[in-house]
Amino acid sequence: MPRFLDVEASSLSIDSYPIEIAWSDHQGNIERRLINPYAVDGWRDWDYNAQQMHGLSRKQCREEGIHPKQMCNLMSQSIKPGEIIYADGGAFDENWVDVLYSEGSALGYAQFKVVHSDAIMLPLLTKIEFDEKKRWQLYENLKLEARRMVGTRHRAEPDVQYLIELWKLCTSKAS
Repeated sequence: MPRFLDVEASSLSIDSYPIEIAWSDHQGNIERRLINPYAVDGWRDWDYNAQQMHGLSRKQCREEGIHPKQMCNLMSQSIKPGEIIYADGGAFDENWVDVLYSEGSALGYAQFKVVHSDAIMLPLLTKIEFDEKKRWQLYENLKLEARRMVGTRHRAEPDVQYLIELWKLCTSKAS
């Protein structure tokens, strides 16, 4: 099974930073951690509209979150150099991983690659649907089904579970 990742952030602004990250292993087990934004002087950006969506407050992140260095260590122990991990936030999730590693890693960057999850899901569906428009419609329907299966959204762990369920649906359709 491919590995999946999701990031919740302080906002969608250019000054945003990650506050929660979850990632899966090849068996579908998920690890999730909050990040303490008070550990980094420059992490002051906060959008209360985003807080309403994910339900995480700065106070909760401060009290329950870990230091970015600790997060980078955990992720780097789990996700090997050169490994690809898939996220449906695409460039947003990739940017927030970069922001995390620029603050929390001696290297200043992650040694793994974040790739949009469409890159692994859609090729599975080409095996059963050659027409691109129909394939996208099928994919959208599978997304809805996976979302119904998981329910909760806008938190890192359920969003990774959603990607796992979506991958399972795509693989079962393709086989």
